[in-house]
Amino acid sequence: MDHKIFQVDQLHFYFKISYIDDTLYRLTFSDQKNDLINPQLSLKINEGKPSKFAKDIQSQLNHYFKRKLKKFDIPLHVEASDFTKSVLEEISKIPYGKTKSYKQVAEKIKKPKAARAVGRASGSNRIPIIIPCHRVVGSSGELVGYSGGGGLLFKSYLQLLEKK
Repeated sequence: MDHKIFQVDQLHFYFKISYIDDTLYRLTFSDQKNDLINPQLSLKINEGKPSKFAKDIQSQLNHYFKRKLKKFDIPLHVEASDFTKSVLEEISKIPYGKTKSYKQVAEKIKKPKAARAVGRASGSNRIPIIIPCHRVVGSSGELVGYSGGGGLLFKSYLQLLEKK
């Protein structure tokens, strides 16, 4: 597995992608670069010449944060149960700038009583932003939980970015 750490233009956060060939397995981010480096493993962090795939992901994220990209075009590998895959697939259908509640997602996947399980599945998302779990909110519209770096504050930032 290859890894690349980079910063997005005009954003204080660092992003780390983990990928094999041309498929993204994981996206993590933090405001501290050292948080993304696992000291226990000697990972080959691609600091030199990133692959065309890594450059494309960085470019798409740059465009997203500049509000010039509303839908990502990146091949993803999601390792999860069938239920979690169905939740993440449904979350991926939520349009840019819109939100749905965990209950609405549960109803869409034909599991109307599984709102909490939808929340857990959303929380296990290993590819936040690209699989836009920040677009899922509580029943009354409140922000609850976020699997990406930065917690609820960053979830709020992503929602505001998309609504401008």
